[in-house]
Amino acid sequence: MKKKWLLSLFAVLLAVSAGLTGCSQSSSSAGGNSELVVAFDADVPTMDPHMHNEPNAITTNWHIFDSLLFLSRDLKIEPGLAESYERKDDLTWIFKLRQGVTFHNGEEFNAEAVKFSLERVLDEKQKSSQRGNISAISEVNIIDPYTVEIKTKEPYNLLPHRLFYLSIVPPKYVKEVGDQTFAEKPVGTGPYKLSEWVKGDKIVLEANEQYFKGAPKIGKVTFRIIPEVATQIAELQSGGVDIIRMVPPDMLTQLEGNPQISITSTPLLRVYYIAFDTTKKPFDDVRVRQAMNHAVNIEMIMDKILGGKAVRTPAGVNPNHFGFDASVQPYTYDPEKAKALLAEAGYADGFETELHYFTPGIGQQITDAVISDLSKVGIKAKAKFYPESSSFVEKQRAGDLPFRLGHWGSYSVYDADAILQPMFDSKGVYGKYFNTPELDGLINEARSSVDQEKRKGLYSQAQQLIHKEAPWIFLFSPMDNQVYNNRLKFEARADERIYAYEIELNQ
Repeated sequence: MKKKWLLSLFAVLLAVSAGLTGCSQSSSSAGGNSELVVAFDADVPTMDPHMHNEPNAITTNWHIFDSLLFLSRDLKIEPGLAESYERKDDLTWIFKLRQGVTFHNGEEFNAEAVKFSLERVLDEKQKSSQRGNISAISEVNIIDPYTVEIKTKEPYNLLPHRLFYLSIVPPKYVKEVGDQTFAEKPVGTGPYKLSEWVKGDKIVLEANEQYFKGAPKIGKVTFRIIPEVATQIAELQSGGVDIIRMVPPDMLTQLEGNPQISITSTPLLRVYYIAFDTTKKPFDDVRVRQAMNHAVNIEMIMDKILGGKAVRTPAGVNPNHFGFDASVQPYTYDPEKAKALLAEAGYADGFETELHYFTPGIGQQITDAVISDLSKVGIKAKAKFYPESSSFVEKQRAGDLPFRLGHWGSYSVYDADAILQPMFDSKGVYGKYFNTPELDGLINEARSSVDQEKRKGLYSQAQQLIHKEAPWIFLFSPMDNQVYNNRLKFEARADERIYAYEIELNQ
């Protein structure tokens, strides 16, 4: 995007060479017959690109589908299925579409596909978790077969940023096969086609030789579902996979020193948190929520589990989000103050609860540390793990998880709206757990304003309110430790995507 304030926010990708004894067999040859194998910590909940907000599924869909706009590795917005766009006035955007593009089934890409895709997400009956991302849109009009007009209810600067992960789907195919079949057998315009999905085991993609940007250099991409980090590392060493992500720092040491392996640590926009359902006891009492923030030693978790590769997020907003307020200070670790607040709230003897989580590896370690700290102030928390993210997400969206560990990547939109709206707006996808009319007003006024200084002020007020009300135990934003086979010409992306179309194999 052309906005300087957005482009100036990103940190540097740090690459550190290391190595070990193994050599990947999966990336065995360059060219159309080559294969790239990537480890996923969990399966995807669906292949329907409009019906999830889960990072592994976004990565998968990004190979199968295209969007109107493309996010480059250095986080610049570039042409995608739209060759260009312009803002006609405060409420009107014009997108000129690329001609000669077809979906994998031969269906033509055109303005009808754009209108269908956007209106599908906007349709409340569709129940897309991405609806909030583009809910500012009021109309999508076809000007001609390759020109689309998008109108917004209020001025909305972030529209282009909300479109680079919104996949364009084929209207005729979706209508013909229905949502359920489409979610199993997706068809897009992307550089790869779905070849095979063995649930809980692997996702296999094959190159789209007719891709409009040119055929991929890697012919086959396999995402293997390997929940345990230790197993992922063993597979990397034996040549079973080429890339693994989110490796805890204490496990990187066994990979260091081998000339065939590289390690990249990338700052993320993703924020980890533990959310309360503030409508249910005992979390309906702000003193309980504040007490639990004082009870958990976040700095210790960052140091011991993440090796210091993380930053605090005192009110949920990432320091790299536009609108982050650095004056909001994190809750201090103070078990005695936590006990006093619990006693004041009528829980001097603590209480019992369940902490729900679905992210293995780092999620397990965070959960264990939090439960240990809570026990020191009398709160007996029991971990409840969901091996399939889909069941966790389903319960979360239903408002059925009163105390849960979660994380949010903001769809790589570097603006506070990308986390405040979905999490704390009453109309946001997770807004049912905590919201107030005051917070709604701040979020929506900031969303519709074109005055950046005014927006900063509104976001500051929102963060002060959120910090005081403590709807989360505010955790941190970690760095992503990616480890990969040196046979790859690979450069990590700050938006967490592993995009095979950009990867090559060394000869």
